[in-house]
Amino acid sequence: MSVRVQPLPGVGLVMRTGALLAVCADGGTATDVLLALVREVAADAGGADGSVLIARLAGRLGGGGPACAVAALGENPAILVRGDAVAVAHGKQGKVELQGPMLRYRTIDGPLSTLRLSLPGSGIPDPRTALDAGVVSGAGIEAQLDWPVPAARQEALPHRPAPEPPVGTLPGRAVLPARQPDRALPFEAVLLLPAYAPDPGPSPEPPQPATQALVEGVFCRDDHFNDPDQRYCQICGISMAQLTQVSRLGPRPPLGVLLLDDGRTLRLDTDYVVGRDPDTDEDVTAQRARPMRITGPASGVSRRHVRVRLDGWHVAVVDLNSANGTLLHRPGTAGPEQLTPGVPAVITPGTRIDLGPRWFRYESHRNT
Repeated sequence: MSVRVQPLPGVGLVMRTGALLAVCADGGTATDVLLALVREVAADAGGADGSVLIARLAGRLGGGGPACAVAALGENPAILVRGDAVAVAHGKQGKVELQGPMLRYRTIDGPLSTLRLSLPGSGIPDPRTALDAGVVSGAGIEAQLDWPVPAARQEALPHRPAPEPPVGTLPGRAVLPARQPDRALPFEAVLLLPAYAPDPGPSPEPPQPATQALVEGVFCRDDHFNDPDQRYCQICGISMAQLTQVSRLGPRPPLGVLLLDDGRTLRLDTDYVVGRDPDTDEDVTAQRARPMRITGPASGVSRRHVRVRLDGWHVAVVDLNSANGTLLHRPGTAGPEQLTPGVPAVITPGTRIDLGPRWFRYESHRNT
């Protein structure tokens, strides 16, 4: 894959670092911190695909700060916006556009062909310019992505008469020439094992809930299932205000992700029990919840510390009578909030949950 990146003239800063492209408004020190964070996430990519990089960045950015748009290229490309920035990408499903004002991000069905990240007032790129790496002044970025086209398979080979095989030294025996592989054709693997295999034993993956929860919701014009309280469709972004909303029962989509301080990302489509040994919880055993195991330094984290509970379209956390308590850091508040054991607390995207020295954050593209 080759990528040509061109800055758009205007007020702001644009960056290309590793697999990440970014544009942000010039907000002084806050912009310096943002660019340093983008550079850090790109440097710690460790082979992670684009959706993971953007989820990590979203978990550390939060909802406040200068307007910005970020894109991650490569496998499973993804885009992120905050403030009045706009991201427009063309992938396998066509045009995808994302805009603020709140922090939102989305994975794109790649490969990408074009990408545009911009701030208000961005101009037209000079065709003579290109950004290979670093930070320059500008109000946006345009990128053209060229993917190598694999050699087409020949539909049919012309008929050629088979050559006469050479006669060997033994009477009546012919020595056939070895068949040489055609390196222009793509490799095809053939499974030579029987159609059965011995039971490999229990899977190391956590148990998955058997059924998807049903909730009351409404459909947008393009039949995407949504929270009735949302103003815009969470899939295509269309306004829900002009639609006659008749609620129906349907499967609840994932409500976001949980971002852990060690870089793990967990999809929020069911309840989680969090702690040093959450597998002992009866709801985990009964597959009504998944375990989120805190590994590594965990002093101050109980065996079953907190539960993340999905209630309809809302996300709540419940302290499970932990020894050292649980703190909530809600976005836009001055200080932490102490959870009362056993009492659910509804949280919004951007909320950080502290378990002693460890923490995780709830993030979602859902707008309210």
